[in-house]
Amino acid sequence: MARDYSLQTIKLLFGRSNRCAYPECSEQLVFSDRDLLTVAVQIAHIRSETPRGPRHDPDYEEDVDGEANLLLLCGKHHKHVDDHASAYSTEELLTWKQQQVAQGTGIDLSDNELRQILQRLAATMPFSPRMRSRAETLDNAHRELHGRRAARLKLFVPPHRRDEVLAWMTALDDPVVTVPTGNVRVLVASLGAGKSEQANRWWEQGLREAESADDVDVPLFFTARMVAHGLQDAIVAKLGADPHLNCRVVVDELDGVPTSEAQNLLHEARTLVHAWPQVSVLACTRPGLALAEEERIDVPAWSPDRGAALVSLVLGEPAPHHLWTAETSTLLTNPLTSLALAAQVRAGRNIRISRTRLLADLATQAACVPGQDVPDETWEDLASLAVVLLEPPHVAKSTLFRLPRVQRLIATGLVVENSGELTFALPVFEQYFGAEAIASDSVDLATAAAPRSFPRWRYALAVAVSSAPTPARQEELLLRLAKINPAALFWIMGEVSTCDLGPLTFHTDTEISAVIQRRDVNGVNTEPNLALRAGRWLREAETALLEGLGPLAKSLVRHHDGRPARWGIWLQNGWATLARARDAEGGPEVTPLTEPWPPRPHNWQSVTGFTFPAHDFGRWHIAQQTLQKQLATAIQRRTLSVPKDSWLARERTYDLAKFVHTFDNGRGHSTPIDVAEIRERVSAWEERAAGTVRSTWSGTGRNVDVDSDDIRWLSSQLALETNDLLLPPWPEGDLVRPRATWTWELYSPKLTLALAEIMVREALVGYRQLVEQNFPAFGDALGLYGMFPVRAEVLVMRFTDTEVDSPDVRLAVLPDNSTSDFESAAVVSTLVTGLQDPAYGDWCRRIRHVPRNAFNPIDLGNIDHPIWDSNAATTLAYRWLRRDLAALGWHTER
Repeated sequence: MARDYSLQTIKLLFGRSNRCAYPECSEQLVFSDRDLLTVAVQIAHIRSETPRGPRHDPDYEEDVDGEANLLLLCGKHHKHVDDHASAYSTEELLTWKQQQVAQGTGIDLSDNELRQILQRLAATMPFSPRMRSRAETLDNAHRELHGRRAARLKLFVPPHRRDEVLAWMTALDDPVVTVPTGNVRVLVASLGAGKSEQANRWWEQGLREAESADDVDVPLFFTARMVAHGLQDAIVAKLGADPHLNCRVVVDELDGVPTSEAQNLLHEARTLVHAWPQVSVLACTRPGLALAEEERIDVPAWSPDRGAALVSLVLGEPAPHHLWTAETSTLLTNPLTSLALAAQVRAGRNIRISRTRLLADLATQAACVPGQDVPDETWEDLASLAVVLLEPPHVAKSTLFRLPRVQRLIATGLVVENSGELTFALPVFEQYFGAEAIASDSVDLATAAAPRSFPRWRYALAVAVSSAPTPARQEELLLRLAKINPAALFWIMGEVSTCDLGPLTFHTDTEISAVIQRRDVNGVNTEPNLALRAGRWLREAETALLEGLGPLAKSLVRHHDGRPARWGIWLQNGWATLARARDAEGGPEVTPLTEPWPPRPHNWQSVTGFTFPAHDFGRWHIAQQTLQKQLATAIQRRTLSVPKDSWLARERTYDLAKFVHTFDNGRGHSTPIDVAEIRERVSAWEERAAGTVRSTWSGTGRNVDVDSDDIRWLSSQLALETNDLLLPPWPEGDLVRPRATWTWELYSPKLTLALAEIMVREALVGYRQLVEQNFPAFGDALGLYGMFPVRAEVLVMRFTDTEVDSPDVRLAVLPDNSTSDFESAAVVSTLVTGLQDPAYGDWCRRIRHVPRNAFNPIDLGNIDHPIWDSNAATTLAYRWLRRDLAALGWHTER
């Protein structure tokens, strides 16, 4: 391995020999012919300094780059000796060195010749970070840190204010995050919330430790794109060897790569800290990744006072009083938007704008240098560069553009070049010019907003929406987004909209008419009746979202002939009433109501009232609230679509049939149910439900009522039943204990283990079916589904001593790379029957060597839903689904 050898070391080596040390070779290594110097030497290490290197000796205390540990060889024999290190011992190479020196073939080289040799060696041998001294490495690290901080301030802060702002940032007394050695932690916050600076502070703390202790490695800092092809290789390349000292590693901007790649990087980091327990990893990402609770560190928001202090520091004077509004106070809780506000004030621009619009303005401010015009071609190149960086493999070589164009890109201050690659100076610029690419149709909206690519493009899409040239163009984008990816629309509204639906604000008819006219895309405004116009306006948004939700839509909103049921609308003085039809009827999709609260005859399913949302994103907020509420209800009631012959359908069928069977007689036991009898009873209940808007039946022990939709579903399931008896999905206990207090006491350890294994297997299959039946376009964005195919490790602690508490079930769900079978799930179960059972230790050791991830291990403990209950697999499958949907912002986990 090459080193930055001193002139003195080279002089000593060649002063003692100029022949290859390999026996019987004696090739001349440096010679001059016709006044031209030829260098044929390679310098070998007798003992490698790296643990995996040839002939490594951990007890060797001398300088590994000193003359005593170096051997002059020709290129052929250097490679041979190192490639077959086991065949050439340290002792043998030391003997060669003695023989080489004894030959007396040394030469006296001039300083000029020594420098030529060093240059030739540097040109022909690869560079390694280990060539640097520790002092040089520490000095480089300090410069790196200063450079990262200064680069983020360059575009916001005038040159004469930067040192003061940097000093202020360094002096902040925020506690440094804690990452235990051998662990992975992830900082989570929105764009510009200070994740990178928190990581810098932790990294800087590690740098100070490295300065004061030789047994600590200099910390490493990467972006996710730098290590997307392998974190381990990047660490080894940066260190020049495997880490064998305590070492801190930062992986910034996980959100800069696709979700699957970010999860893979985290998976590799978890594996890496098991292999190198002296390493700790801190990553940074925006919300959206599925993370284990103990790994996640949420970055707290700043106080508005701190943001105002930073603005004053940048401006060199107290922050203007007009900054203190409700809107700008929110912007002051984020470091990036505080800096953007300061830049906006310095430029004399309006500060009463949305967060997304504020950040978008940064790019144009940074690029607009007084006296210089940015050519249109350069703006187009910036958009093209953004597209290349936002799409895999996220690398833009400088050769992407001709040299003059590259120079113009760099001259804007928005782009930097490093090692032949182009990147934007800040992630926000990449997203802004991504938005420019969307606006110019350089990239297809459907591609950017698709569930798989949306995490990369989300801020670009938000900028595209907020900076749309007209309200109608903005509405057109929202309608298209709703049909492509409703989750994208929900997230974008949170970024670009500041409307609050909480307080009652009654708008006049004129205001309502004006907002519809301003944002009309499809001719709704031609309807003379304002109530009908408003109803169609609201329905258009909900219908677009339902189209984007695909098969899930029918579980959320009643449909007839493939279309959402008819609406009735009443509007007066800003108050609206919306009624939804129950039965299939002909006629228009929206009809006027004659009174604000009509009696609910059988043709109206529901009636709701609200203040009409006469603001730019109002109809989208109404539609979002409605559909997310319906989704939460469907999850709570467990009524999402599953295959009719699935285990989850079987559990629901038996549960409902048992309820009907025992409705008049209290809660019954799990017994076979006569199918003919239950069909007759269900038919009678259907007749009763037919004459009502919604019938419900309540029963002891049920968290939710049974309603008429449940009964209709049960009737359709019973029509498929070919057996005379409907059997419970889970068996009765196999033990006879007359004095048993708890149900679990009736189950032997062996049967408990079998039931736990079936429950986990069917829950995993059921979860997969829930995703594929209801969220087919979004599976890649769901954490557990993205791990399939999977293997489950189940531990059941069921002690034979009945005085011990109920069974303890623990579960680890792991990716299974040995199969491509998505249909089923492999389950490995282990039973522990006593405190001294060695099976428990075996299970723990097996799981300990598996890299942790968001679903591993899932400690079910004394699970709140017994494994012998008739809905055990359903409960677990819906628990996983709720968790995944909560990570996407579709559902609030409860």
